[in-house]
Amino acid sequence: MPRYHSRFGLLIEYNRRRHPNRFRNCETMASELLVNFKEFWPRLREDILSARDSIYIQTFALEGDTVGLQLSEALLSSRIADKRILADSFTRIVLSDRFRYSPANLFDRSLRDEARSTAAMTRALRNRGVKIRYTNGYGATPRRLLSRNHKKLIVIDDRTAYVGGINFSEHNASWHDMMIRMDDAPAVAFLTKDFRSTWDGGDQMASRSFEGVELLTLDGRANRTAFQRVIDLIDGAERSIFVESPYITFPFYERLREASRRGVDVKVVTPEANNWSYFSNYARLESARSNIDLRLYQRGMTHLKAMLIDDQYLIAGSSNFDYLSYRLYQEIVAIITDAGTIADFRERVMLPDLANSLAVDCQASALRKRWLGLQTKVFDAALTILT
Repeated sequence: MPRYHSRFGLLIEYNRRRHPNRFRNCETMASELLVNFKEFWPRLREDILSARDSIYIQTFALEGDTVGLQLSEALLSSRIADKRILADSFTRIVLSDRFRYSPANLFDRSLRDEARSTAAMTRALRNRGVKIRYTNGYGATPRRLLSRNHKKLIVIDDRTAYVGGINFSEHNASWHDMMIRMDDAPAVAFLTKDFRSTWDGGDQMASRSFEGVELLTLDGRANRTAFQRVIDLIDGAERSIFVESPYITFPFYERLREASRRGVDVKVVTPEANNWSYFSNYARLESARSNIDLRLYQRGMTHLKAMLIDDQYLIAGSSNFDYLSYRLYQEIVAIITDAGTIADFRERVMLPDLANSLAVDCQASALRKRWLGLQTKVFDAALTILT
C-alpha cells in the first residue's frame, strides 16, 4: 500500500475506495482533472494548508462572496510568509457578471454590498500579509481597454500547480468547469516563472514540453504564433474533434469547418443558457455555416474549455478558443498527451456532457452565412489596425 504524508493523501485513499473508476489511472496520470468547483476547492484547500514556502494565485475574477471568502480564510490560516494574489483589473469593475458603473447597476444594493464585501476582503488579506496586485489596468487605447490577463494559475511551493478555467466567485464556481493539477517539478518551475514574470509586470511568451503535457504561456501580443500549434493539431486531425467552450469563435471555427469537410467528426458543446446570450446564437449560425455537429448543454452554464483531437491530444487551460484569446489576452494552454488523463476526460467530461446536451439542426440562408463571413473579416481588420 502506498504511503501518504498529508491529510489529503488519506482523503485520496478514501475517495479511491469509494470511486474506484475515478482513480483507476491515478498512479500513472501526469495530470489530474478536477471537474467543477466541488472537486477543485477541497484539493486546493489542502494544498494551501500544507504549503511550506509560497502560495501564488492568479485569477481573472476575485469577489468577496462566499467563494472568495473561503479562499481568504484558507490563505489567512496558512502561516507561511510568501502569499500572493494576481487578479485582472476586470474584476475591479465587473462583479457577478455585472458592470458596476452602468446606469442600471449604480443603485443596485446587492451589487454595492458585494463591492463593499470585496473591498473589505482584500483589505483584510493585505493587512495580514497577503500581497495583492491587479494586472492590465484600463487605458484609453483599444489595446488597453480590451487586453485582459485571462490566466487561472495556482502554484504551491515548488511542488504543485493548477491551470484551468475556474475563478474565485460564486457565479463562476456554480458553473460546470475544470482545473488541471500537476505535480511534475519542471512543469511547476515553468509555471512559477510565468507567475513571477507577470507579478513583476512582464508577460512572457514561452512553451515547453514535460512528461505527458506541453505548456504554452501567451503574452497577448504574439498569440497567433503560439496558437499555430493548436491549429496544426486541428488541421492534422484524422478521425474526431470534440470541443467544449462557451465562447468559441473564428478563426477556430474556420479550421473546424475544414476538418469537417475532409470527413473528421467534429462536435461542439456550448451552453444553451450562456451568460453572454450572443454566443448561443452565434454558435447556431456558425454550425449552419460550417456543417458542424452542435450540441447545446442543458444543465446550466458550462464554462469549461477543452478540445480533444483523435483521442490523443487534450487541449485545455484558460483559453476559450475565441478571437480575443487568439489576439489579445494573456493565456495558459496545456496540450496533454498522457493517456490516463485523456481517458479520465472522456469518462468524466466528454461523454457525460454529450449526454447532457441537445443536438441542434441549425439552418441559415446563404446570405446570412456570407454576412457572417464578412463580419468576421471586418472585425479582424479593425482590431488589427487599432491594436
